[in-house]
Formats: sequence, structure tokens, C-alpha cells
Amino acid sequence: MSHVATSVALPVVHPRYQRSPKAHVYVANFQDTALSVECGRARCYPGLVGDAPDTRALYLIGAELLESAHSIVDLGCGAGLGTAELATRFAKVGAVDGDPGSVQFVRQYLSRAPHVDVFQATLGAGVEPAFRHDAGCLVDVLGHSLSPVDVLRAAHRWISDSGRLFLAEPRAYPSQALIPPALRAFTRPSLKQLLLRSGWEVDSWLDDLGNFVACLAVPSKDGGWLWLERGDRAHRDGNASSALEAYATAAKRGSAALGTEALLGCAEVHSARGELDAACRCLLDAAQTSPGHPRALAGLAEVSLIADDPRQALSLAVRALETDPCDARAVQAMASAADRLDQPEAFASWRIANGLAPAELSSAFEVSRLAAAQGEIPYAIWVMERVRAFRDDLNADFYVTLAWLYAAHGRFGQARLEGELARIKAPDSSAVSELWAYLATAPSPS
Repeated sequence: MSHVATSVALPVVHPRYQRSPKAHVYVANFQDTALSVECGRARCYPGLVGDAPDTRALYLIGAELLESAHSIVDLGCGAGLGTAELATRFAKVGAVDGDPGSVQFVRQYLSRAPHVDVFQATLGAGVEPAFRHDAGCLVDVLGHSLSPVDVLRAAHRWISDSGRLFLAEPRAYPSQALIPPALRAFTRPSLKQLLLRSGWEVDSWLDDLGNFVACLAVPSKDGGWLWLERGDRAHRDGNASSALEAYATAAKRGSAALGTEALLGCAEVHSARGELDAACRCLLDAAQTSPGHPRALAGLAEVSLIADDPRQALSLAVRALETDPCDARAVQAMASAADRLDQPEAFASWRIANGLAPAELSSAFEVSRLAAAQGEIPYAIWVMERVRAFRDDLNADFYVTLAWLYAAHGRFGQARLEGELARIKAPDSSAVSELWAYLATAPSPS
């Protein structure tokens, strides 16, 4: 099938934009409404050029693949550019987004399309819609979510049991540099695991889509994923016994592949309880059931690091990366093992780990530590400052580390600001006290 399609006349109302004093922020003027919009990586607005990719071509491909559907839902519709393409091709269209500003914009932008219903709902928050569609599109959404598996599970609530889902996400590369708020990108193996855990099966993969990896998925006939979901929910709620019971049921009722995911869930529960022997047994069983599974091998690599066997950890991490070269946990395990073995590749490995998961504090700490040890203080500072763009739930250790880096670079004023934040977070911390003892002797701004 050719993946070429063309746009037709769109039922849209184009806004007039005015610049605001704030960078990348505009006022979108519709006939009776003015809305503030930010032209960044989060979403692409019609008529503005920013960091977010224009995904309309992907929506056209999805519309072609799903053309037999009567109704379709755009999950994570953003500013509605893709929804507008769907509106010309389907009799009934739903548009869903959790951002109130986006929902307001889409309602104005598609006000000439009465067959488009726009909903404000956070995917994965347990919302039960009144209507389920024949098909759905999920384009450039998972990478922005803290829990992609919950988003995919929520898609079942919007799409009928006989429906189909078009999924397209940015492709992961070891050398990638994500722009906030995008937290991750994906490979085929990682998407396949997510779809399995969330009750979807890949019907077909799409080739030649450049920087995106995409597939057409259908609801799984294997109901074991529902027990997997219950286990994950119980684990998050701190109910270990219920989680283990649900995972055991998932393993009994599901396929062998789902059984592997259930074993990995059990391993996480046991690990959280400090039961490392039980966690290791689950990981070994998972690796035996599904040879080459990246999460199983990465988990065993982490256990090997705890057991102070970095050579074994390195071997296991490399095996995991043979299946998925962009598995963040495997790259972190490889970097940690290489670091303990004093291998020169450790710094490069940690940089890759940080690029794959820029919001992950552990890899940011290690990259900045090794960079500082090599005298690359400005780069170490940049790594830590970049974390702040991806998350705001930062701990005292973060502020202490950044303060020491600023001080090492002679930026004592900024070091004191970070020190104050650290003191607010952990006033009784010995690390904070040590930092302030040093800053008390440091030069004051003139």
C-alpha cells in the first residue's frame, strides 16, 4: 500500500496570531475568543513553526489505513491539526486531550465541523466515555506521558472491541537529544512490549516513515492483560500481596509472552520489598521463558551490580541491547558496569543513557560527575540544568550537586540560590550543611 495521501478542504477557522512579550508565546485571536498558546515541543499549532513536528502526513496515512471506519477518535489531539484531517474523511470524529488550553483551541479551530466532538480528559485517568469509536489515532503522545502503558490501556475505553488503533511515535536513537516535555522515544521492540502489556496486538508495522515508528494495532484476544493491569495498579498503591496475586492470575490466563510480563511485575514487587532472591528467580524465569527480553536481562544486570559482579552485569546488559539498542535500563546497567570496571567507554555510555531518559536523575548525576572529573564543568552544569526542563519534583541531592558545580565554576551567587533550595528541601541534611559551610567561606558578590 502506498503511504501517500493528500489533504482536502478542511473545516477549520484559522486564528490571527499576535506575539506576546514572553518567548514562544502567542495570542491566537478567533472571532470571539483570544487564547494564549505556546509554540514549543508539546504541540504544533496551525500557522506557527516550533519544535513540535507537523504530524499531518501521519494522520493521512492513518486515515487511509482506517478508511473503513465510520467513527474515529484522535487520542491526544493537541492543537487539532491531525483532527482536522480526520474530520474530512470520517462521519463522526472525537478529539481528546488533557490540556484545557488545547481543548479550547481545538473547539475554536474546528467550530465549523459539527461532527467533531472535543473532550477534555487525561488519558490513563480512568475516564469512561459514553461512546466508543470504530478506530483511533495515537500520534506523538506516548513520549509525553509519565506512564505510556496506562495511555494505551485507556485507549480501549475509547475504541470498540472490534476497532483498530493507528499508533505513531518518534523513533529512538542512541544519539538522540529530546526536547522537553518529550520524555522518551521508541523502538519497535519497546512499542511491541507496551502494546502487549496494554492489551493490543500489532496487526502490521509501517516502513519508511523517517523519524517515526508506526503500526496498526488491534485489541488483543488474550484477556490476561487485564490482570496485568490490576497487578500494576496494586503495586503502585503499595498492595504487594494483591499485586502478586494478580500477576499470578495473568500468568495462568495469559499467553507465554504475557506470563513473562507478569514475572517481571512480580520481580519489581519483590525488589521493592527487599526480597532480592525472589526477584532474581522471577527475572531468571522471565529470561528463560522469553530469551533476549530486554527488561528481563536488564533486571538481571541490575541484580549482578548489587551482587558486585560488574562483568556479569556488562554481559547481560549487552545481550539486552542486542534486542533493543535503546533500552534505557540496559544502557544504564551497561554504563554502571563499565564505570566500575574503569572502562573508558563509561562516560559515553552514561551520556547515551542520559539522552535516552533525560528526566532520569541517576544518569544525570553520573554524567555530570564524570564530566566534572574530566574538567568539563560547563557541560556538567548543562546536564543538570537540562533536567529541570523535564521535571520539577527535584530533591535536595539535585540542588546540592548543582550548587557544587556552580561553585566549581566560580558562580557563587547561583550556588547560593541552589543551596537555599536544598536547605528548604532537607534542612537537616549533612550534605546541605557541608555545602553551606563551604559557601560561607566563598567570595560574596561585590
